[in-house]
Amino acid sequence: MKQLYILALSFFFFSVFGQPDNSSLMFNQYADTSREKEAYIKIQNFDYFKNNEFYGPIADGYTQFGAQLNPQLGYQLSKHLNIEAGVFMSKDFGNDRFNNIDPTFSLRYTNKDFKMIFGNLDGSFNHRLIEPMYNFERAITNRLEGGLQFIMNKPRFDFDVWADWQTMIYRESNGTEKVWGGLSANVLKLKKEKLELKFPLQATVLHSGGQIDTSNGSVFTNWNANAGIALTYTPGGKIQQLLLDGRYAGNVHYLFTPAQSEKVGFGYLVNAGLTIANTDVLMSYWYGYNYASDFGGYLYNSFTSTVHYAGTYKVERSLLILRLTKRIKLADHVFLTLRAEPYYDLGLNFFEYSYGFYITLDEQLWLKKK
Repeated sequence: MKQLYILALSFFFFSVFGQPDNSSLMFNQYADTSREKEAYIKIQNFDYFKNNEFYGPIADGYTQFGAQLNPQLGYQLSKHLNIEAGVFMSKDFGNDRFNNIDPTFSLRYTNKDFKMIFGNLDGSFNHRLIEPMYNFERAITNRLEGGLQFIMNKPRFDFDVWADWQTMIYRESNGTEKVWGGLSANVLKLKKEKLELKFPLQATVLHSGGQIDTSNGSVFTNWNANAGIALTYTPGGKIQQLLLDGRYAGNVHYLFTPAQSEKVGFGYLVNAGLTIANTDVLMSYWYGYNYASDFGGYLYNSFTSTVHYAGTYKVERSLLILRLTKRIKLADHVFLTLRAEPYYDLGLNFFEYSYGFYITLDEQLWLKKK
């Protein structure tokens, strides 16, 4: 009853939206289709500092501090088709070794409001998944995605469909193959003057299996999805936007902890806030029941991700979160994002917080002046 009361109050008093605006942390949002038969250099850099002051039984407290760099060489085969190859490097400060040094490759087709990518995808924040389904920290720990992706952005609808092949197996491999696919869409968009109405739908599936391996690894297919309604109002003046978004999320997980009594869980996410001077002030409420997500934020799950509280399982999760996000443009294609997130656990009755700052650079330099 308490959860339903908070949900009703949030909808009544505030304009709300499904998650913080992470657009300043995204890459490859723009494409130049005015050139052809020309080479270019693309530089993508992500610097991060994130500190979690967590001491509870669900999520660990720790600090992530480091940088990512992905220089690429590209060639525009035609106005709509280009190919890119580079190297992705990731390093935490205080570690003598690189976390990752991986080659990257992408074949990209862009035509007006349609994009197709084969190779390294426009993943991570670009999927625009809500945080119960996609952990913010995966941009630090698991940024690269590889496979196939289709993106469409029409006035009445949009979608992002992808398949991220995470683990490849070969004959007699000692492990299972893993693929993560998903859909992130607004199935209907209606706009009139300062008001825009959207109906978001998101779904992801993680499959582990294979027929040519020699391991006894678990074979499973886990599903997560959410749907809702979103209303955006742009009043003009100092207040840039007011947004209304309510989501109902559900999951079906076939690989779960012994503490779980069932494979099906659900949750709902409600947020209250506004955007002013490129700053989001957002109040979030999350209620989850037996909720589990393979790649969602640790705080939203019923099962623990901690080192010292291994095996802990809370069937119900009830969180009240204040999110403060500030976006600062340092130069063309360079952004500084400041983010603070204190929260109160209503079920366990304690207060914790996290904060961080992030710098993104996404620059494309043509080797020949136009």
